[in-house]
Amino acid sequence: MNYLTELLAFYRWMAENPLSPLLQAYWHLLMYTNNRAAIRTAQDVWYWPVEFKLPNTVAMPILGIRDRRVLLRQRGYLIDRGRVTYQKDAGQRAGIYRMVPFDQGLEAICVRDERRDSVTKVWTQAVPSTVTELSPFININTKQASLSYSNQEAAASIHGFNLLPPLTDEERAEIKAQYPDDDVAAFNAMWAARERKQMAGKAQG
Repeated sequence: MNYLTELLAFYRWMAENPLSPLLQAYWHLLMYTNNRAAIRTAQDVWYWPVEFKLPNTVAMPILGIRDRRVLLRQRGYLIDRGRVTYQKDAGQRAGIYRMVPFDQGLEAICVRDERRDSVTKVWTQAVPSTVTELSPFININTKQASLSYSNQEAAASIHGFNLLPPLTDEERAEIKAQYPDDDVAAFNAMWAARERKQMAGKAQG
């Protein structure tokens, strides 16, 4: 799952589906929590888990909520608007959240989490798609997407996740030529190419 793609789509979606500031903060907190729960495989590839947990006791102070019933209502609003799903735990432990991605080009696969030695269901880009194929909500002002797309290899690390090998100028030019007018799609395609390049390098090593 691509954070930038989801963020751009979220604000475009809100143009026709307005949310209160509290609901917006809740969605952002869930995205942040989902991202922090990233899974690393033996090939040093990071993935967003499909399911994750956020205890009410953690969410409430961050959102400025004191009454648990208020949090439950806010969660219900996000569920009703199709942005998340939630599965309540049978006991008193935290339930399971699942974001509903705007990017419809994603699919869920199972990978082994090296830290916990367990198999986890994660999101992966099924195929590089054009913006309009991903979702009608993503085809918006792509100035920021263009900046990230052109500089995606500049930073050594973003929370430790940007560990993929860079593309050559020729590889970048070839992908850019496939998506001349869709910077977000080009960004996703380049990221997928870097993942494939990393996995190929691990296989050879």
